[in-house]
Amino acid sequence: MLKLDTRDFSRHAYDGLLEVQRVVLLSDHKKASGIVQGISEYISTWGLHRLCGDGLKYMKISSNKTRYKGHVYQQFLKNLESISKITFTYNDANSLMEMDLQVYTGLNRLAIELAREWSFWAVPILGEAEQE
Repeated sequence: MLKLDTRDFSRHAYDGLLEVQRVVLLSDHKKASGIVQGISEYISTWGLHRLCGDGLKYMKISSNKTRYKGHVYQQFLKNLESISKITFTYNDANSLMEMDLQVYTGLNRLAIELAREWSFWAVPILGEAEQE
């Protein structure tokens, strides 16, 4: 069983969002904040494998208009892998789909909690959410 110090959990979320802040264009910080605040609901509805797929889709779009979404999703998955110590490939949905069901379900649950922590830190780091 994985035991987490809540401060360590917060530190991972905080550091992950600082990385989002670094890689996303300044003009997209507020839109990224909105995406971050919706990750928990996204995972609850669609699952991690689809979050990974959308991350790939948005990273492949040549326009910078929506690329920030790909950065947010991929950084979230990197952050999740780091805190969970479960090996998967953040840019390969198949690595999540091929995972043992019990492991995937536990990882999905941890991802929802991490997404809630990301949501908490989104406004202080990226600013108030702005819709597209």
